[in-house]
Amino acid sequence: MNENLPRRGFLLGAFGLAGMAYMAAAAADPVPLPPPPVPVPPLPAPTLTPLNYHSPPLQPYVDELPIPETRPVAGELAAMSGTHRYHRDLPETRSWGFGRPVLGPNLEAWRDQVAHIAFRNELGTHVLAPHVDTTMHGVTDLDRTDPRFTVHLHGGTNAPGSDGHPLVAWRNGGRPRFEYTNRQDAATLWYHDHAMGITRLNIQAGLAGMYYLRDEFDTGRDDNPLGLPSGEFEIPLIVQDRTFNADGSLQPMVATYIPQGYNQSGQLGDVCCVNGVVWPRFEVRRTVYRFRLLNGSNSRPYIFEFSNGMLFFAIGGDLGLLDTPVPTPSIRVSPGERVDLLVDFSGIKDGETVDLINTAKNDLGNTVFMVPELRPIMRFVGAGDGPAHSIPFTLRGGPGQPDALPPVYRPNAKRTMTLLGLNDDARAAAVFPTMMSLNNLAFLSSDIDMARAGTVEQWDLVNTTPFDHPIHLHLARLRVIARQPILTSAYFFANYPPKFGTRWAPSADGFAIGPEQGPPPWEAGWKDTVECPTDTVTRVLVTWPSVEELGFDPDTAVPIPPDAEAMSPTGEGMTAAMGPAPEIHGYVWHCHNLDHADHDMMQQIRIQP
Repeated sequence: MNENLPRRGFLLGAFGLAGMAYMAAAAADPVPLPPPPVPVPPLPAPTLTPLNYHSPPLQPYVDELPIPETRPVAGELAAMSGTHRYHRDLPETRSWGFGRPVLGPNLEAWRDQVAHIAFRNELGTHVLAPHVDTTMHGVTDLDRTDPRFTVHLHGGTNAPGSDGHPLVAWRNGGRPRFEYTNRQDAATLWYHDHAMGITRLNIQAGLAGMYYLRDEFDTGRDDNPLGLPSGEFEIPLIVQDRTFNADGSLQPMVATYIPQGYNQSGQLGDVCCVNGVVWPRFEVRRTVYRFRLLNGSNSRPYIFEFSNGMLFFAIGGDLGLLDTPVPTPSIRVSPGERVDLLVDFSGIKDGETVDLINTAKNDLGNTVFMVPELRPIMRFVGAGDGPAHSIPFTLRGGPGQPDALPPVYRPNAKRTMTLLGLNDDARAAAVFPTMMSLNNLAFLSSDIDMARAGTVEQWDLVNTTPFDHPIHLHLARLRVIARQPILTSAYFFANYPPKFGTRWAPSADGFAIGPEQGPPPWEAGWKDTVECPTDTVTRVLVTWPSVEELGFDPDTAVPIPPDAEAMSPTGEGMTAAMGPAPEIHGYVWHCHNLDHADHDMMQQIRIQP
């Protein structure tokens, strides 16, 4: 698969005139937006425009990269309000974090060692209160003054009550308690807010952090059997694009002509933050570094490259290590994905600089809506000698190493799942009232998918929208089988979607306009989030762990503690004091473009024993 996957579409631009005609005729029920007749190639980048918000001029590479502390997964961690300066030339502003002013510590756990942790809501009023969208399901004005939150361990295989289900959340003073079983390979996971309807705002305000799962092979210690860098040479990089106001506060809106307080179906900033600092610099010694890199952005994908063309060595992805390091000059990472990288700086001279840059092209919609591209990410500066270190030859399948990855195959059980864009005319004040859905269903649909623990399925994810979507499945382990381009317009009109709320998932077989392409080598491992390009069917191997592997029944009801608020199927919040709470089972799968997930690109799924 070409690493520079084709991309198009932000908001409505790529829907074309046919889409606009359907919008004009839309009724209160969401109406499907047809794709363009043929695929549309990317267009040149736009220039700055007064139609969009822009950060004040900020000099890059003047602030040092902060390194979050590493601490065990135990005790209690406050989700708290603080003040933070994102750049030397910006004033301090209010922000959120876990136990710190912004973001959270690197939590460290060990395989098969159960960890117990509590989180406490001390958020106060919402940092982005004016942007809370009360037209989203379950969102009320109370979320401006007393915001809900929960915590999802992204990539963790945990019981429903510890997964951070978006229908169960805690307001100020609430204290969720979670048990993480850690029954999985060493991996780079992350934890973040997952409250229904406001996830995009809560994460943007700062509620995210890294989670290192260790095992006997990848110990994080200097004497680890795999010979991987550790200590000061193992660095987390949380990459998030942001836009700032002159007073230092976050500006979550992209377009000035969209009213404040509406989910705009995507957030793309004009500066890049790494670990909560704008375009930082980091001094490196002449040795090999390990970078745990997370795309924590709301909507923006990246193609990471070095300004001098030097290679990365990809050693892992979302859920663990590859068989061997993969040398590559660039690597694509969509929102929610992680990559585990080795970089050899042994040839850098003192004071010499090399920049990490983003070469991902804007999609058509971003160009139509004049969103500027974002190139610089951070700078590395040579600063002395380091200990001798080399790139290992293998990571799996040898003595003192975990088992090699099993081969990818096509199971007999197969599902087609569709990604669909609609016009939500009930939100007409939003100017462009788009919404995204899975299988033409609302999140709170009663049409819930069922799967069986211990089984393996193939999911054909058919993207009919002009957006690329990073699709995340809770609990499951994924492998990319292949991607295949399709003539989306022919598929769409041959199987025209029914009224919104009726499942729509016809097979895409027979609409291919090109051969299947396997994943690039750095995407060959276990994953929990997979990018699904527009005009493409993305075929994914989905493995549901068995009850024996999990150590729990994955279909038990989510407990509703007295200090929690559960969302009923009608979207109303209920606490235990108000009467019997709704019974909630299972997990969710959704797009990790957070603005899409909030409306309405998320579905429930139950995993039965």
